[in-house]
Amino acid sequence: MSNRTPPALGTPEEFHQMLVDLVTEYAPRRFAICEEYGDRVDGAVFAWGMAFPDGVLLCGDGHAYTGRFPSADSAVRVFGRVGRRLRLIWLDAATHPTD
Repeated sequence: MSNRTPPALGTPEEFHQMLVDLVTEYAPRRFAICEEYGDRVDGAVFAWGMAFPDGVLLCGDGHAYTGRFPSADSAVRVFGRVGRRLRLIWLDAATHPTD
């Protein structure tokens, strides 16, 4: 068993760029679920979310709840079951071809 430290990956600048590329490639997509009131009378943000490859995390706007869902669409369906008129709005462009 060796106690040797592995060699550094490139220069400090190259390593920094490698991390930037990693973060850029795997960053979660942000979205909001908005609620409509009446027939386009008013609207508000119901919840904010972040989408990862294996699901989404949701945080209520002004509400004390968080949740994990298989997809942003599934979160909209769950909260829409009680008669809310909800709309999914993506803030970030899709980064993966399967999105």
